[in-house]
Amino acid sequence: MMMPANYSVIAENEMTYVNGGASFIDAIGAVTAPIWTLDNVKTFNTNIVTLVGNTFLSKVVNQTIGVLFSGNTTWKAVGAIPKTLFTTNVANGTIEKNNIGDYVMNALGVAAAVYNLGVAPTKNKVKEDVLTFKTV
Repeated sequence: MMMPANYSVIAENEMTYVNGGASFIDAIGAVTAPIWTLDNVKTFNTNIVTLVGNTFLSKVVNQTIGVLFSGNTTWKAVGAIPKTLFTTNVANGTIEKNNIGDYVMNALGVAAAVYNLGVAPTKNKVKEDVLTFKTV
């Protein structure tokens, strides 16, 4: 069989040497592909959302339910809930100039906290603690 002068028969596993080798991403994929399955990726993503949501949970609860049940609730405070919940500077309720990235990440954190509240049961103090009664 006649082949062109620039053609040579090379095994497939030797092609990386001819093409310049694998990139960093290819190397990571080759190492992790046998280990990570679709279930691992799903678990990883769920855990990331949970970690971010846990970080923002107290902020969401304090600035929503905390405002409504504080005993000092005014219509002005209720109207300010969205403004204080989605801002990066809670003290004055503003988004710092040219800081849209923080605003977006803050909104994602709030969304992750709300997601956690929707998918995981919260601790029930009455159910999980032993109640004791004191006689007066």
